[in-house]
Amino acid sequence: MKASVNASALALLLVMGQAAALDESALAQESGCFACHRGAAKRLGPSYKDVAERYAGMQNAEAVLARRIVDGTGPGLGWMKEDKARLPLMPPNDNVSPENALRLARWILGIEGEVVADAYFVTESVTVSGAVENPLELSVEDLRRFAHPQEIRVDYRSGGQRQLKGVLLRDILKKAVLVAHSPLDAKKAFIIATASDGWRVVFSWTEVLDSPLGEGALVIIEKDGRPLADDEGRIALVSAGDVHAESRHLKWLKTIEVRKIAD
Repeated sequence: MKASVNASALALLLVMGQAAALDESALAQESGCFACHRGAAKRLGPSYKDVAERYAGMQNAEAVLARRIVDGTGPGLGWMKEDKARLPLMPPNDNVSPENALRLARWILGIEGEVVADAYFVTESVTVSGAVENPLELSVEDLRRFAHPQEIRVDYRSGGQRQLKGVLLRDILKKAVLVAHSPLDAKKAFIIATASDGWRVVFSWTEVLDSPLGEGALVIIEKDGRPLADDEGRIALVSAGDVHAESRHLKWLKTIEVRKIAD
């Protein structure tokens, strides 16, 4: 009986530990942390595994890391020089309270490998909201049935040439219709595209609707004749008219929001 009770208790602790890890992963996603970090892979910032190794043995490590999550790091920590980051510093994160920063710090310091798979970020639909007359929610099938599907060939520095299929961002925005009270409103409008991992790219309304760049701003649903895999979600975004297509290549597209600059 005692052995059975101990086994049950161990199983319960294991499940609770897994649930806690999932909770912290969700908190990291909601706080925008995954836009720059992963468990083991280098992104714009160092991996959490590298951070855990750097802080191992440091006195008051949790408190120090929590403070840096909220306030940012400032230059000089050396991540970029060590080729473990692509940005020279971590900016302050206003999305995180001191209490949640401490939770995240405690979680990060225990990470030894990857914490979330690409499948965690997969999006099956994209919403269009903000300063538009017709808010939209478009599934992959909705995009597939869109009036004017487009195919473009894009050269990526990191992955060669790819044939992409989808819907022009300008066509989606035309369907949503900008809320405009004067001709000047279009010049004040901008578009924020956000991924499920918190990464964002920004366009001005006029560059998408009224310039040649808009001919290459594509909401993607297929690459090389196949649906997008988990590493890009089911819906992504690219700006093929940029000097480098990677500059505004957004994986796991989740929302498109239209805003206006205040007068």
